[in-house]
Amino acid sequence: MKTRFPVLFLLCLLLAGGFTPARAQDTPRLVIDTGGHKAKIADVLFTPDGQRLVSVSEDKTIRIWEVASGEPVRTLRGEMGEGREGKLYAGALSPDGRWLAVGGLLAGPSRDQKTAIRLMDLQGPADAPVRLLKGHADVVLSLAFSPDGGRLLSGSSDDTAQLWDVESDKALAVLRGHTDAIYAVAFSPDGRRLVTGSLDHTLRLWAAPGKSRTRARLVAELTGHTDKVTAAAFTPDGRYLLSGGYDKTIRLWDGREGGFIEELARQDSWVGSLSISPDGKKVLTSPASPPGIVNVFAIPSGKRLLRFDEHKNIVLATAISPDGRLAATGGGNNFPIYLWELATGKVRHTLVGKGGPIWSVGFARDGGGLAWGREPKTGNRVFHDTTLQHRFQLRRAGLSIDRKGAALESGAPSRAAPEGSAPGSAALQGGILGGAAFDPSWGGEVEGEGQYLRAIETVGATRIRTANGRIHPTLEILENGQVRHRITLGPTDGYDHRSLTLTPDGRTVISGKMNGVLTSYDVATGRKRHGFTGHTGDVWAVAPSPDGRWLVSGSDDQTVRLWEIETGKALLTIFAANDNEWVAWTPEGYYTASLNGGRLIGWHMNQGEERLARYYPAERFAKQFRQPRVVAHYLATGGDLKRAIALANQEAPRQGRVRETTATDLLALAPPMVFIKEPNESQFTTDRARLRLVAEARSVNQEPVKEIWVTVNGRNPGQQGKRYPREGRRRVRLDLKLALDPGENRVAVYAKNRHGQSEPEMLVVNRAGPRPDLDKPNLYLLAVGVSDYADPYYKDLRYADDDARAMARILRGQQGRLYGRVSARLLTDKQADRGGVLDGLDWLLRESTQRDVSVIFVAGHGQNDGRGGYYFLPHDVKPGKLRRTGVKWIEFQDTLEQLPGTRWLLADTCHSGGVTGKPSPTDRGEADITEALRELKEAVGGVVIMAAAGKPGVEPGKLGLAARGLHQGPGGGVGKRARRLPAPGPAYRHQGAGSVHYPAGKGTDRRQAASHDGDSKDGAELPGGVDRSAMKRGAEGPFLSGS
Repeated sequence: MKTRFPVLFLLCLLLAGGFTPARAQDTPRLVIDTGGHKAKIADVLFTPDGQRLVSVSEDKTIRIWEVASGEPVRTLRGEMGEGREGKLYAGALSPDGRWLAVGGLLAGPSRDQKTAIRLMDLQGPADAPVRLLKGHADVVLSLAFSPDGGRLLSGSSDDTAQLWDVESDKALAVLRGHTDAIYAVAFSPDGRRLVTGSLDHTLRLWAAPGKSRTRARLVAELTGHTDKVTAAAFTPDGRYLLSGGYDKTIRLWDGREGGFIEELARQDSWVGSLSISPDGKKVLTSPASPPGIVNVFAIPSGKRLLRFDEHKNIVLATAISPDGRLAATGGGNNFPIYLWELATGKVRHTLVGKGGPIWSVGFARDGGGLAWGREPKTGNRVFHDTTLQHRFQLRRAGLSIDRKGAALESGAPSRAAPEGSAPGSAALQGGILGGAAFDPSWGGEVEGEGQYLRAIETVGATRIRTANGRIHPTLEILENGQVRHRITLGPTDGYDHRSLTLTPDGRTVISGKMNGVLTSYDVATGRKRHGFTGHTGDVWAVAPSPDGRWLVSGSDDQTVRLWEIETGKALLTIFAANDNEWVAWTPEGYYTASLNGGRLIGWHMNQGEERLARYYPAERFAKQFRQPRVVAHYLATGGDLKRAIALANQEAPRQGRVRETTATDLLALAPPMVFIKEPNESQFTTDRARLRLVAEARSVNQEPVKEIWVTVNGRNPGQQGKRYPREGRRRVRLDLKLALDPGENRVAVYAKNRHGQSEPEMLVVNRAGPRPDLDKPNLYLLAVGVSDYADPYYKDLRYADDDARAMARILRGQQGRLYGRVSARLLTDKQADRGGVLDGLDWLLRESTQRDVSVIFVAGHGQNDGRGGYYFLPHDVKPGKLRRTGVKWIEFQDTLEQLPGTRWLLADTCHSGGVTGKPSPTDRGEADITEALRELKEAVGGVVIMAAAGKPGVEPGKLGLAARGLHQGPGGGVGKRARRLPAPGPAYRHQGAGSVHYPAGKGTDRRQAASHDGDSKDGAELPGGVDRSAMKRGAEGPFLSGS
């Protein structure tokens, strides 16, 4: 049985001290969704058919993955509370794959709720009730189903195991006798024997109760391990029982009577988990301590067959596929799951999120920004942080503010600045002037670490350290070399000191600890001042601002957080993905983000203990909460939300005013839920050319459903695929017949109310039969590039027209290869006047059909009108006459919404005047296109958007990013060019030169994490994936992609 790291768990236990009340169940909370796990992985479980893998994590989520492709299929979230409430420590899957049991420290006000086992029907509808098995007195640590699926065995920190009847949810027997927590439970293959393994160094073998016996009979107590027992498993024939523990041994026992046979093997680390192959000839063992080596040993010889060394830290979860070919192991610094070949160690897939733990932080010495790094610490040090890699801007470069909020040039001294503060430091007490100086946004890579203040160990005669100079429970505060105060931690207040800093004035010490605990202490008295509440993982790094007002911290939970030191108030949380998408938000949920950053966080809405929680990406409520200027003023006012909103409204009175929205308000705004009624299978194969689809949208509040619609492989099937119900309907049905392409068809159903759009309900249908050449679609390209502007008011560009020509040339070269026919309308300079652009959009609407690919490429200046409207500037644009001579962005948006088939928008702006870059005073109104792209995403589903930010290029003859990416491909070779081309859709798979490769099966569960707003995963995917690092080369801003 697979287990978690006992020592780490025991540090989390607060049960002995009583429970803390959970927050109100009906208050949504903002959480991170990185696409993978962001905390320790407790268990990994193959489904009986081997097609999917279920992973259970302490991050409070359950993720389901498709084994063939490594793609995420579905994420399950149960009720959760603050801090540790909701963490999962164990999981088990019934032999038929229907029931998933999980346990840990669940949410709820009572002990019974926190220590319950959650039983979920994976084959039931999305709103199926959750069953709860209540009876343990402490948290659940291990779970196992009987071979017939009728019983469930659980081990707990209450020193007992319980046997449950799955049908009735009742306890059949309580197994007593261990004197410490039970981390391992298992059934023999015939179901007649049970085994429990405990931290008391022993195992116990039990005879399962039968029809005539209500108690489990103890067969034998198995002694011999010299340390904690953490894993146990039977061989498939029941002949052997294997166990592992902290003594680093794997022991072999008689599976029937419990007699000791031999020490099978010994490894270099504590044993975290055991998994035995279906043929009983191999055992997979994981490391619960360094080094992070996973081993495969032969049974019964104990010969080491393989060492798997991809993990960079402890591994607590292992599984072997039903056919014995694949291993799944979960653990390491970034919490990856590796799917690899058991015989060779070759990695098939890495299942991992977009983030990683934060190991180092720093505060810019001018007070204008933060920095952090993801390189792990070595040697358990609390100081000497690792390299800083990424930076985040708090205020605009070149500006600072004084204590009254007045803007200063960079480096100008503030007359009222506190003694010792850095020149130009942000005093963070601004009003409307101070708010203008703040502009929280991504800053790119760190260029010089010396520009950042790190943790402070000594101020004058004051020094801080731990008792042994490394991570340790005791902090020592010294004055003139003498220890004045000692602060020793225990299980309820963080256990040990993992990061430390003094404030610049030497009056306060701040300590980062385990499980998100962060605390400040008074240096003079050694007493606690206050806590900083927000982190959910170990706090590895802390650093103060130069003026001592703010604190930056980094954690295992993958976030960087900004705090006010004096009060402990949380001001800002930052998450940056590995692809440079980012999001930063206030405690109230107001956020600023990159183009797709709103997908990295979402609102978790509890539905009570007997229902799975609902989850909505934050961008679903972007109108209410994506407010960059509110975030800026929030920082300037020290976290005063009402004042921040008022100042934001004063600053831009002509644009839409911000109304204060709370998390509770989201319950009344939430979009409808969607259910597919027919067919009732989420994945199947058919030889029919048409499919009857019956779907239903249900309002979850009082808001009526405004629309329900369907896409097939990311394409709009026409007006029949949409339904606009009568006013006031809260339940709407869609019944239609869909044409199926040969091969894979990914059907997505969406619905929306007046506030936002639902997550998709998914269906995958494979249509059997040949794929004739006529499946090859046609492509229609409108390429617009303006470098030469008629009016000298607008600066001319160098490469926009060349990029449009290159785009047309590259795509025309795919005629007869990737596409049947390629038709391109090329408009450059004088041809790209307002009338020419609008005529080109009309041409696309006339020519393109449902089976075709439509591409719009634009390169040139853009401008905001000051009222929230964005315009593309054609050749003949006139200053002061934007409405009459510019092309309003809504023209592109409306065209894309009406176009059938697969739709792409390419905005290549690296060489087009910084259309997506931040405006500067010298840019004559050049605007950030990001908001326009966001509006298009929200209004039009199923569109793939590629854009790049940056200033006009300076290298002669250099193509823009999109054109260069299509031209070069991932490696530059001709045979790989097509990997960046707009994909024709899954029905067409052509092999040969310029071939297209599609990942097999993009996930088949209806409730999968599918393409939001029709991103590149929904049929119109960049085959083989986008080499984002290549796309970023030469760009001054981040590469933005999505829908």
